[in-house]
Amino acid sequence: MVFSTKEEKLAPGYKKIRRSLLYVPICDEEAITKSLSTEADLVMYDMEDTVPLDLKIESREKILSILELPRSSRSEIGVRINSIGSGYELDDLYAVLKSDKVSVLLIPKVESPSDLHFVTNVINTVASEAVRSRVTLIAAIETSLAMMNIKEIASCCNRLDTLMFAVHDYCISAEITRSAKTPELYYARSLVSNAAHAYGLECIDMINTDQVTEEAFKDECLAGYRMGFSGKQAICENQIYTIHVSYCPDPETVKKAIQKFKFTIFRIFIGQGVSLEEQESAESTLILFLNKENIHYSKPFLARHFLELV
Repeated sequence: MVFSTKEEKLAPGYKKIRRSLLYVPICDEEAITKSLSTEADLVMYDMEDTVPLDLKIESREKILSILELPRSSRSEIGVRINSIGSGYELDDLYAVLKSDKVSVLLIPKVESPSDLHFVTNVINTVASEAVRSRVTLIAAIETSLAMMNIKEIASCCNRLDTLMFAVHDYCISAEITRSAKTPELYYARSLVSNAAHAYGLECIDMINTDQVTEEAFKDECLAGYRMGFSGKQAICENQIYTIHVSYCPDPETVKKAIQKFKFTIFRIFIGQGVSLEEQESAESTLILFLNKENIHYSKPFLARHFLELV
């Protein structure tokens, strides 16, 4: 089961899902062309790492024309600016915020709330009302200091809706030597995921730039899914399908969850609570959430919805 970005229809007030974040170097014409029809949930045009220093000004001049290109994809559009303190960030923001196509900005190397406050202040100062009302932020957690400040980062800014674990710079910062299946990164990844859930944010797992087998890549995706991440970074179109499969429940799990949901609604209707077996099931989070959401409704309400489900 894979939900297509092109077929996605959102109810009012619901955000687009971000299972996959695809980086697109804005100096790579072929990658730009492919991004116009990608299945990725979020296309992230990169003005940072993939742009050489001598091309920063040129890339800034072409970003608006890239964002305005016609596209068949319904992917969300984002831009990764240069890090705060790099000397390029302010001009990046002035350029990108002229576009009415961008819905999210990725802020690299965030180490304190002041980084996000700076970006927010610029948005509120120079962006149009339409852009101000739409643009959200992703904070890239890339250093040991960011890990220590993650609580303050996650709770400092209403525009922030996603934390992202950036593995390569973190390994340099923490002097980590990676091994097979990267057990050394379990703490850092768990911390990012936990902080995101604690403050109502989405969380995107690390990128994989190694030449690994499809099976190994899928194992890494599934590990991130089990750790609570809502999506994963990608560097090429070939990774998108595997990410989407991994971050979407398989049909058997969905079927089992629906059956348990129906049974739980019935138990609530007849005046019983959630059974111990359901509390220990893989779907307990969904069931308990639905119980909390519906427990205040009357029995006729529950009966009507139970009959509709059956």
